[in-house]
Amino acid sequence: MEIRALLDRMDLDDFRREVEDFVREQGVTAFDEVVELIATSEDGQVVRQACRAFSLLRAGDEVYLAALRHPHHAVRREAASMFRGEHALKHARELLPLLADEDHHAQREALWAFGTMGPDVLPLLHETRRTAKGAVRRAALAGIVEVAGSDAVSPQDRKMIERFIGVKIEDEQYGTEEMHLCGGWYAIRTDNQKAVLGVCGLHDPVPVTKVLGASAWNNDQHVFAKDDEHVQCARVYVTGAWDGWTLVFGEPFAHGTRSVTEICAVLSAVFGEAHYYGMSCGDGWTAWCIAEDGEIVRYYDAFKAEEQIGELDVEDGRGLPHDWSDENDDLEDIWATEVAEELSVDPTYFEGDVEGHGVLALTQCGRTYGSPKGLLQI
Repeated sequence: MEIRALLDRMDLDDFRREVEDFVREQGVTAFDEVVELIATSEDGQVVRQACRAFSLLRAGDEVYLAALRHPHHAVRREAASMFRGEHALKHARELLPLLADEDHHAQREALWAFGTMGPDVLPLLHETRRTAKGAVRRAALAGIVEVAGSDAVSPQDRKMIERFIGVKIEDEQYGTEEMHLCGGWYAIRTDNQKAVLGVCGLHDPVPVTKVLGASAWNNDQHVFAKDDEHVQCARVYVTGAWDGWTLVFGEPFAHGTRSVTEICAVLSAVFGEAHYYGMSCGDGWTAWCIAEDGEIVRYYDAFKAEEQIGELDVEDGRGLPHDWSDENDDLEDIWATEVAEELSVDPTYFEGDVEGHGVLALTQCGRTYGSPKGLLQI
């Protein structure tokens, strides 16, 4: 397929000029040559530009469907990225083998494509789960969870997953895992997980590994959701007792309608002491709230510094991240994980004396609207 014909079909001038510059620099005249650059070039910049041209040129479904079977993983990955929504659903059978691709990135791109198809693709995935063999059969289960969450898993598969989680919980008892922190969590001074579930109004707890609990929290924090969808407010990860503290990751009360300070005050009135911590992996946000016996001792949010309450000894000699004044130039900023390490526990490295195991539990929103979709690590 000639590049010139594809360029003539492009509507946006900026994109057309971008592709024209690239193909002229590389001496490319046919779309197959773009594919060849993706597969063979040792120049990372050239590969990135070729991948962009691959998508911008809109060569057509037949071309991209054929590329799903290309020997090189990067070509298969880029081809899978061309299918989303109803367009992807139309070609779900052709995309299905890529869910079991040997390359993680191509597999992930296919998984994302299935995640946009909606529930109409579930019959195909359930059929594949019943009739296929090997890697494709296993991949169909991942597709089901990505499309519709654990609620769509068959009873047989649910039992299998529960058995696997039980084994993994035993294996990780003395392990340490680094937890990716992006969002807010509560630390409650108690070793009574059941009491925490009750006070927070959480239901249907299921045992999870540390990795699975963290994966669910991170999935729910980062997934795109419309205003009327219940994702971040549907479930929480509640740890086992960790050096006398129980941690709750996520929003423990319905639909995030209660403030952090209110929640900490309520929890501390019941358990004596409750903290809130927040960290961001992208924009420098951090926060902490310390409550004792129903009263807020300290509240700080880097993005709401004007609302802060009190101060802590652990902050002495350190700068607060929002404060860029000259007198704080020589001070090292303090972050929520450091406050947590001093006053409760820092979950960055989940280690130490942990009693019991964590659970994923549903809020009232979760019970009403179901668990969030998305494939999770175990």
